[in-house]
Amino acid sequence: MQKDEAAARLARQASDALAELLEHVRERPTTGDRFDACSESLDELARAVTAIGEIVDGCTSRAQAEEDPDGVAARTRELATAIVRRRNSLLAENAAVRLRRTGPVPVRRVG
Repeated sequence: MQKDEAAARLARQASDALAELLEHVRERPTTGDRFDACSESLDELARAVTAIGEIVDGCTSRAQAEEDPDGVAARTRELATAIVRRRNSLLAENAAVRLRRTGPVPVRRVG
């Protein structure tokens, strides 16, 4: 069996990119709305987590018919769902905070 050097190189690039993203998030100033800055990143991370689970499943299945023997893909889908759920709840909280800051939108009466 030969090593898949291309796959190892791609995995290393993904790992390096995630480490770089972590540093980027840590270095961001705490002023402003961190969620707005991270919203799209959270969506992409949810996709990445799902892909990681599928890759692990594909690399560790003993046979084509054997799907997710250790439940890794299922667990990563759960993590991706939790990321999206958290993003959505933060989005709702931010909308509520903005509404409190600006007040309700005045209703225009016609007539």
